[in-house]
Amino acid sequence: MNQILSTLFLDNPYIPEQVCTFCGSLPEFREAERAYWAAERELESRLEYEIFNHFDEAQSRYMAHLAKAYYLFGLGLRQEVLSALGS
Repeated sequence: MNQILSTLFLDNPYIPEQVCTFCGSLPEFREAERAYWAAERELESRLEYEIFNHFDEAQSRYMAHLAKAYYLFGLGLRQEVLSALGS
């Protein structure tokens, strides 16, 4: 059962493209994205590569897990299902 739920909700190959298309259609998202990339470039230029890279990787992992949780909660899944998917 866990594999079926994971395939339906987490391994859907169409979700990233659909999210990207949707976000690209929002002017406020595009502006926020430009501001983010500018801030990232500035931070990277002020830090050593290893320090910045470590931060970037940790932030990316964290944001991916947070986005997945918001996505699953947005589907209205119960906590028991989320816990099963997480294990």
